Amino acid sequence: MLIDSHCHIDDARYDADREAMIQRAQAEGVGHFVTIGCDLDTSRAAVALAQQHPFISATVGVHPHEVKRIEPNWYDKLRALAKSGRVVAYGEIGLDYHYDHSPRDVQRARFR
Repeated sequence: MLIDSHCHIDDARYDADREAMIQRAQAEGVGHFVTIGCDLDTSRAAVALAQQHPFISATVGVHPHEVKRIEPNWYDKLRALAKSGRVVAYGEIGLDYHYDHSPRDVQRARFR
């Protein structure tokens, strides 16, 4: 069995055929998916997908590119989502200096 350990099944590109895309991957041997939250909205979507499908797990987090958008209550909401029973990790999360979509000092402050 293959496990896709980092996917974004909630992505809008799959809105028209998400279930068919999942079935195609399963037909090719993917038995489990870990769908990744990149901000509060995508973390919620990841958890919702994991609650709908026993072969999907979720992560919750904030991608470094999104730290400039973090609101004060996001971390509390992400912690609450993490307790859903379908969340296996925190992520996206951490520092990313490759593209500098969010200033480095803001990333360091937000991920302390």
